[in-house]
Amino acid sequence: MAASSLLLAAVASDVLAQTSSPAGPTFEVVSIKRNMSPNLVIGNSRIERPDGSFSLTRVPVIELLNRAFTFSPTVPTERVGLPGWATTEYYDVTTASLIPRPTPEDRAAMVRAMLADRFKLVFHVEKVELPAYDLVLARGDGKLGPGITASDVDCARVIAERDAAQRAAAEAAREARTPPPPAQRTDFGAPPPLCTTRIVGAVLRDQGGDGQSRLGDLLQAETTMDLLAGAFRNVTGRFVVNKTGLAGAYRVRMNFQWRPTLRPPTADAAAAAPESAAADVFTAVQEQLGLKLESSRVPGERVVIDRLERPTED
Repeated sequence: MAASSLLLAAVASDVLAQTSSPAGPTFEVVSIKRNMSPNLVIGNSRIERPDGSFSLTRVPVIELLNRAFTFSPTVPTERVGLPGWATTEYYDVTTASLIPRPTPEDRAAMVRAMLADRFKLVFHVEKVELPAYDLVLARGDGKLGPGITASDVDCARVIAERDAAQRAAAEAAREARTPPPPAQRTDFGAPPPLCTTRIVGAVLRDQGGDGQSRLGDLLQAETTMDLLAGAFRNVTGRFVVNKTGLAGAYRVRMNFQWRPTLRPPTADAAAAAPESAAADVFTAVQEQLGLKLESSRVPGERVVIDRLERPTED
């Protein structure tokens, strides 16, 4: 891996420990400066380059840490030990790379090496059992809810073609030495791209969607159950395992309220909520999709931050 402080060799049956020297790619040049701007939006920018380098303006260190680990989609992972300043202080970070076509693992290794060098990052990984949810059928007869219907979309083909097109576009931009095209404004009134899942917040539903904010947040997808389970991981904050046994793709439309899932309401807040408030994700999944999220536990990994210091600036 990339950092001299990276903990990799096993020192116990469930703990991975430290190596002595870098063993992966690193950035050729790194510049880090503290950004003291009080504005939370204006001035923020993120420029990504095909060679794995980037220019980030006003980002918290937690964003760098998110880039430093390539988490497996099949193994749940949690991170502990992060100091408070890593989410409240902001930095401008610019890097340069000599690797023409870095893999996702290369990109993560370069960021880890930078964090070890400039932020004195030390961490270790523990094998643990983590709370999760199983996505299962809610009814014994297998009948699904009104918010989900079968689709004939071949997501394996769609995703492969989309990935190939993105790689070709990135290669063309690299050869032409042109920056990537600016991101297009999302039309929330149109369906999301095939084999992806999109959540439109209640406010956005009125501003650029279907105008039905009274129904709460909207989850839309035309995708597989495995990919839908992945979307529910973001909603619930836990790893979700697809155990529905449903093959193929499905078109999904579900109205729900995301906020109670992230921050459960107090008894007083629940009593004051209007009767028309949208259901939480657990109720919505069962009533609208005919599925169910059941608590479970699965083997996973815990990334423990043992040391992280404010960076040396240049």
